[in-house]
Amino acid sequence: MPDLEFTLIDEPSFDVIPAPARPGARCQTCDYWERLDGSREASNSSAARELKRSRLLAGARLAGAYGMLAWRTDPDGERVAVGWAQFGPLSAYPRAGVIRERYPELPDSPAPWVITCLQVPGEVTDRESVAEALLGAVCDELDRRGITAVEAYPEGVDDPWLPSAGPATVYRMAGFDRAAGDDRFPVLRRELVGTSADVGWGDLLSRTKPTDKGDEWPLPLPKGPTEDDLFRLPEKPKRPNPFGDD
Repeated sequence: MPDLEFTLIDEPSFDVIPAPARPGARCQTCDYWERLDGSREASNSSAARELKRSRLLAGARLAGAYGMLAWRTDPDGERVAVGWAQFGPLSAYPRAGVIRERYPELPDSPAPWVITCLQVPGEVTDRESVAEALLGAVCDELDRRGITAVEAYPEGVDDPWLPSAGPATVYRMAGFDRAAGDDRFPVLRRELVGTSADVGWGDLLSRTKPTDKGDEWPLPLPKGPTEDDLFRLPEKPKRPNPFGDD
């Protein structure tokens, strides 16, 4: 859509992630996907905000952050965030990994990245079109990173915007197909080309290099995600029902 702009999440834009449809939830403190006992509820804890911020930006030094915003300029000339998508490797989102364990028919290779959150505020009149365009931009970004498959786990409920993953219909509009599950709990998957990546292994390795201070390189390596995390399935956790009580 020509009037939309898409940017990866960064430090300044973290605070303007639009509020999700679920009452009481807040993206800036939500750890629902990062923890099996996580919560979507808003928190006043500064520690929770900083942890969420660091998680979203964790991949920035490798290939890019784990979230994307859609922007539109309003009639007053103000740039407004009108959509939000959170994504990343399975290793970043344990709940997604456990959901995936319910469907043994899903391919283990290539290891997919997952889109866990897709939200466009209800006051946006062309809500589904914005969401579809945002999904397309996310898939283009993942293709640039060399990712060859992406999955999402929406839920078939009366208001499909309430679950963080957003409506299944929008994913289908954006080229996703059902790979497993049923209408209530579908697994939607889109194969990407992956060969258009302009982030190669050399780029990934160079971005993990700490500031050169004499003999400190090549050890120690910085903490956080590694290039291996981007392209492998995490170890299979044995934990409770990841769908929670929704």
